Amino acid sequence: MAEPFSVSVDVAVPPDRAWAVVGDPCGVTTWYPTYVSCEVDGDRRTLRRDDGVELIEHLLDRDDVRRTYSYSVVGGLPLLYHHARFTVDPTPDGCRVVWETAAQHRDPLVDMKVRLAGRQHEALEALRRLLETGTTEP
Repeated sequence: MAEPFSVSVDVAVPPDRAWAVVGDPCGVTTWYPTYVSCEVDGDRRTLRRDDGVELIEHLLDRDDVRRTYSYSVVGGLPLLYHHARFTVDPTPDGCRVVWETAAQHRDPLVDMKVRLAGRQHEALEALRRLLETGTTEP
């Protein structure tokens, strides 16, 4: 069963500035170093990882006013189910970027939260550095 989990990071920039990067379907390549290229064709996004694996994703819904979009991995990984959502919420000191995920691997012994949450948190930290300092380097 796909157990949902989320990771988040607080960023000291206005929500609209963060959304300009997070909400860009190919913006992920600027802050998540695992992804080296991105193409979008309609509601289909293809991400290529640094190890050569291509992920095919279906871009599901998007709300620029609420600064949120969701997607599902539909090819390239051995998953039975995947659904994820990015949201940028205002905070008193800037914004919070939230990455919610629910995923189920074909191998029932694979814990997707264990497999993904750490990497997602590292990616959000790189996003924070990019937005606050202009670079993803620590």
